[in-house]
Amino acid sequence: MLNEDDDLLFADYSEEEEGLFAEEGGESSQEPELDPWDVMIVDDEEEVHNVTRFALSDYRYKGRRLKFLHAYNGPQAVTTLQDNPNIALILLDVVMESNDAGLKVIEQIRQDLSNEFIRIILRTGQPGEAPEEEVIIKYDINDYKNKTELTDKKLFTTITTSLRSYSDIMEIENYRLNLEQKVKDRTREVVRQKDIIEKKNQDIFSSINYAKRIQEAILPRQDRIRHHFPDFFVLFKPRDIVSGDFYWYAEKEDKYIFTAADCTGHGVPGAFMSMLGSAFLGQIVNEKGITRPDLILNELHLLIREALKQAESRNRDGMDMALCVYDPATQILEFAGAKNPLVYIQDNQIHQIKGDRAPIGGEQKEAERRFTRHHIHINRPTHLFLFSDGFSDQFGGPENKKFMIKNLRQLFLDIHQKPLAEQHDHLDQVYEEWKGKENATDDVLVLGMRLEP
Repeated sequence: MLNEDDDLLFADYSEEEEGLFAEEGGESSQEPELDPWDVMIVDDEEEVHNVTRFALSDYRYKGRRLKFLHAYNGPQAVTTLQDNPNIALILLDVVMESNDAGLKVIEQIRQDLSNEFIRIILRTGQPGEAPEEEVIIKYDINDYKNKTELTDKKLFTTITTSLRSYSDIMEIENYRLNLEQKVKDRTREVVRQKDIIEKKNQDIFSSINYAKRIQEAILPRQDRIRHHFPDFFVLFKPRDIVSGDFYWYAEKEDKYIFTAADCTGHGVPGAFMSMLGSAFLGQIVNEKGITRPDLILNELHLLIREALKQAESRNRDGMDMALCVYDPATQILEFAGAKNPLVYIQDNQIHQIKGDRAPIGGEQKEAERRFTRHHIHINRPTHLFLFSDGFSDQFGGPENKKFMIKNLRQLFLDIHQKPLAEQHDHLDQVYEEWKGKENATDDVLVLGMRLEP
């Protein structure tokens, strides 16, 4: 039963102080009623429930009234909380079925129910049973009051601060949940986009692999070349599956024409150019019957510029090329180069014939582009090397520098006495060791051949 001091709950409640429990913001009665705050009173005395409910009957916070739920012992309080997870505030008596019943309820709320949101105002009529300082430190509560302290003003203040705290906590929690949901939604979208990208990449990869098979089919068969030149090798290392480098071989009028070419770009764009170059070389040599290396390059330059409409467009694509024509009857090797050189070795002496400084295709400032023809007499064993700039331009080594063409020429000289298959393997090994973990700079192409008089 309440003692006489409990009457202080209403002691200061008067008409002048009715505003303490008036509607906040002066909402119009015509406005829709907002959902009330769920408040649970836990006390083993019925009169405490009635007095508290009466004192707060007109109370509003943020335009919302209070909805009361009632429990008369600890177990009943826990059950009610389990059934009503949105309770904002609990007015909890300490001494009920036991001297620490209320404290046990707090532990169950915070630990067993994992409810960190509900605000707890602990009330006691027997303060000696649960000293305030000890309770405040040990338990997660908002306030601890003697029942005799709770005048209407103090009750208003306690309820308001607790509901404000609960409101702020729930706003933060709702923000967290919304943020979490947005993260989940965004994650799902990222995963969906990832799946789409992976599917597209798979399709692109499949297409490029198919293009690789087409490019490999267009490249000349090496066994066909070895039929006439047993000592021959090709080191061919595309940077991106398909290559902008290509080699080409033909037989015409008892002459053997072979070339190593480096097209603008690499990967798919370079591969398109390489197929264009292969097709035009076949047209020039096999259909038009042109077998002079300089004339082949002259004609190829015109065809590339015409095909890419370079006279009226800003397209500057083209190719660098080293092209040889060998006539075994005269033992004369003719060479013409568009930027790329020919390196050859005779009597252990290394020589280099530079190509002309202009490429095949691309920008043309001169009135007419003509390439130069060079002659080499194959009157003694001669080792030939034609190559793109992919090997010499590769970054690597201890200081991550370019390999450089002078080192490549020295490498040719060092290995030229080896069997051609060993030359191939040695060049490949040196390249990979030099490159190390660096990405490939460009496509790599090296043709090696030994001619006997």
